Amino acid sequence: MRVGCLPGKAEAHISAISHHWNQLKPAEHGSWSLLLTPYLIGVGLAAVVRPSNGAPLPLALFTVLALAVFLARQPVGTLLRIQRGRARRAGLPLAGLWALGLGLLAIGCGAGLLASGRGALLPLAIPALITLAASLAISALAGPRGLALEIVGSLGLALAAPGALAAMTGTLDGLALVAWSISAAHSLVSILYVRWRIAARHDRASQRMRAVVVMSHVVVFAGGVAGGLAGTLPWSLALPFGLLLARAVWVAWRTPPLTDVRRFGFGEMGLALAFAALVVLAYAAPR
Repeated sequence: MRVGCLPGKAEAHISAISHHWNQLKPAEHGSWSLLLTPYLIGVGLAAVVRPSNGAPLPLALFTVLALAVFLARQPVGTLLRIQRGRARRAGLPLAGLWALGLGLLAIGCGAGLLASGRGALLPLAIPALITLAASLAISALAGPRGLALEIVGSLGLALAAPGALAAMTGTLDGLALVAWSISAAHSLVSILYVRWRIAARHDRASQRMRAVVVMSHVVVFAGGVAGGLAGTLPWSLALPFGLLLARAVWVAWRTPPLTDVRRFGFGEMGLALAFAALVVLAYAAPR
């Protein structure tokens, strides 16, 4: 039963919120995991390898900055597609408003980080802008979905690891590069694995795709072992990559059916968070 006009107003508010969210939400649903996993790796490594005091404010500023840039990709991409005639011009005002607002928020957080003595983050701006520009260009030319877009975007999102690390510690060195490399490697094999499973569900997976997925896991695992042999990585870091390899081999052998895509997506996010936890534990354990 409707009481006065309250239900109508509530419905209008919900519709407006949904409309705004549709302008912001990434087209690649798994991109949330590709941002959160590197971020947690960076925070975790800073906490166990180089614990420091006075990091909450810079970390909070970096978190808002990363989210602002992450969410801005969609409205900016919409603006570029409108310019090329690939999207409706009716979405121009809202996309422009969000792009401007998020851009100003990112600039404000960046200024706050510099004022907080986190100038070490500045070198990350160059690869971040390059990957952002590349992903926007690919999205404008080929649409908001595609393997190339996901790979380029994942390389940029992996910068959340060294970014969070530098925000907490105030330094950007070899550990930051390792954090990015681990995050990028995990993101790449995850993208290939998920696309393979989805393709198999629709009977579009080829033997070549299966081989590429398994070999990518082998290469990443071998890199972890090589790092352990060289003494640049903890030996226990081979465990999370080894588990991913074992899963890829098992699925390639048994080819289990993928019946619930939604459940599969949430499962992948849970496994990504578990991967981040194992990476942090590998660095926390005595070497």
